[in-house]
Amino acid sequence: MNICITLRSVISIFFILGISNSAWAIDASSSSYILTIPVFMSGGGTTSSAVYDTKVSAIGENCIYLYELTSSNNTLRTGQIYMLVGIPTVLPPEMKVISDLKAQTQPLGAVILEKTWQRDNDPYFYWKIEIVPPTLLEGCSVALDSTPDFTVDTRWPSYQFLENSILSGKHIFYVLPIVLGKGPDEKSMLNFEIWVDVDPPFINQLTPHPGDIVTDKFTLVSCLVSDKDSGLDLNQTILTINNNTVGFDYHPETQLLISKSGFVLNEGLNTVLLRAYDVLGNNVVRGWDFIVDTQPPTGSVLINSGQEITHSAYVSLNIKAEDLVSDIKSIYISNDGVFDTEMNQPFNYQPVIANWLLAEPDIDGTKTVYVKFRDTAGNLSITYKDDIYLKRLTPDTRIISGPATVTENTEADFKYEASKAGCKFSYKLDNLNWSDWSDLDAAHLSGLTVGNHYFYVKAGLDLNSDNRITIDEEDATPAQWVWTVQPEGYFEKIKKRILFWRR
Repeated sequence: MNICITLRSVISIFFILGISNSAWAIDASSSSYILTIPVFMSGGGTTSSAVYDTKVSAIGENCIYLYELTSSNNTLRTGQIYMLVGIPTVLPPEMKVISDLKAQTQPLGAVILEKTWQRDNDPYFYWKIEIVPPTLLEGCSVALDSTPDFTVDTRWPSYQFLENSILSGKHIFYVLPIVLGKGPDEKSMLNFEIWVDVDPPFINQLTPHPGDIVTDKFTLVSCLVSDKDSGLDLNQTILTINNNTVGFDYHPETQLLISKSGFVLNEGLNTVLLRAYDVLGNNVVRGWDFIVDTQPPTGSVLINSGQEITHSAYVSLNIKAEDLVSDIKSIYISNDGVFDTEMNQPFNYQPVIANWLLAEPDIDGTKTVYVKFRDTAGNLSITYKDDIYLKRLTPDTRIISGPATVTENTEADFKYEASKAGCKFSYKLDNLNWSDWSDLDAAHLSGLTVGNHYFYVKAGLDLNSDNRITIDEEDATPAQWVWTVQPEGYFEKIKKRILFWRR
């Protein structure tokens, strides 16, 4: 079997002597593959036999390209063999069908380095075809973050991703060559680790919360800031409060960004603006407002619109309160000015509180009402007060008779009276509703259950002759009777216990 070789200055004919004796080796000086082939050469009128070392640049089925021949006597001949029949078609173990996978932003764009954060999310990948002739490469199958299938995705030594199609994160791009007649060559599969970051940092858990009301002008502003890919650029990140740049500390372990102490907030509205950058320049702006209210409310209280005398222990309280920053939330009212239990019983703010019962309503004299106000920020006002003189015209009520303190009787009779003539009476049992007003000065109850019972009765007098009794015309402190109904036979059991004890 012969081969043709074209040299620079001479034409020679080479004949292969022993294909089975050919072998692959590595040339240490150039890291090229060397195929040793026994051949003899004829040309120039002489015939000789020599062994030539052949440095191989590429190989294909039934065809091999050579670029350097060196005989056993170190005679150097250069050229290129176009056809070589009979050479083993198995490639050396390390030889690739494709090689040198690289990436750019586009065909003529900037280079993308492997394992380096960058912002291009539709990269252009390209590679070299090593198989000879190149037409033996049917194409390549490509995939991102998974092993390619055996479907040809590109017949060119390149692949361009669709615009903005790769999400932020670390990805691996795979290229699998598919050889004509042989299929996928997995040993030649290449990969490129590309890091993409097109997302800005993430800001949440704002403190104080948007719309919050705080009472401290030195309140620190904080939030959680993170960037899951390239990381934060704290040198570029800017925090401003009320258009003033404010220093901050950042704690990577908790992702907490917090303003440095010492900045004095405004009384009233405060505006925070945070612009956070990552290493690649992606940025996000988050703004929010909150309110600082350090001053307590102011106000006043008038009893019965400022009248000096009242004839009823029930009065109306006229309330005025204001806060320069926030709203009035609660009113606290006291008859003694101590404000102990009253702090647990706030009233919602309202301009008039009707039917307030004065202290010691059954005793005439000067009565005082005290009030405090709390705003929505929690600030508590000083105490405001007003006085009025109570000169009662309403009657007092007294129960004359009723059941025994302990009884087995499930019925009860009551007799009562008023301190003034012409009164009507209303009563109630336990938590039931009050009865209608009646001239009767007695009441009969029946069907009482076993247990404790409470009987209330109040007298009323139509002072303004309008044929009805209003709350300011009735006894402000109804009379009360308390007794207990025991089961039948209760006293017999008690009697036996007493006799047994005496023995």
